[in-house]
Amino acid sequence: MAEEEKIELDEKPSKKKGLPMIVILLLVAAISGGGGIAVYKFILAPKGKAKAETAAPVTEEKKGEEAAKAEGGSETPPPSGEVKQEGEAVPATATAEGQAQVAVLSLKEFIVNLNDPIGRRYLKTEIKLELNMKDAATKIQSDELILSRLRDIIFLILSSKSYEDLRSITGKLTLKEEIVAKSNEVLSPVFGKNIVSNCYFTDFVVQ
Repeated sequence: MAEEEKIELDEKPSKKKGLPMIVILLLVAAISGGGGIAVYKFILAPKGKAKAETAAPVTEEKKGEEAAKAEGGSETPPPSGEVKQEGEAVPATATAEGQAQVAVLSLKEFIVNLNDPIGRRYLKTEIKLELNMKDAATKIQSDELILSRLRDIIFLILSSKSYEDLRSITGKLTLKEEIVAKSNEVLSPVFGKNIVSNCYFTDFVVQ
């Protein structure tokens, strides 16, 4: 029995001798500098953290590309010469040409007595005609005969209206349509087609 106890006593210190080895390794690694970091990363650090730290670093080039995408967006710019807009784009040349074909003829103020039973009401109005021919307005203004015929037909239309005819919006719209139709009757023989497309009242007073 005494021998067995002696053997057990001899074995216990041998187990204790193995414990300080980790401490010794750490001390040696700390003294060697970078070795301590390596021991911590690959032996003592958690596996997930070690993998994250050993992942490939992001290069400066990739950082620049990510920053450019964040600022300019991921949308690919349209090819040169195309303008990207919401809906279908209208070419600027077509818009400019369309505007160039329109002219406005301003007529002097009209003051006429209305066709009223009492005969005490009159209309004072200023009219502009929209023409779908570029040089038509200049030609009409420079030709006294054409201009006189145009004013005359408009004067007859206005003087045929009563106060009740012009009170409502519908009555005013009807008057505009009549002026456009009669103006084209006067001007179409001169220009070969109907050139008056609209009529605008810039002043309209009934008293």
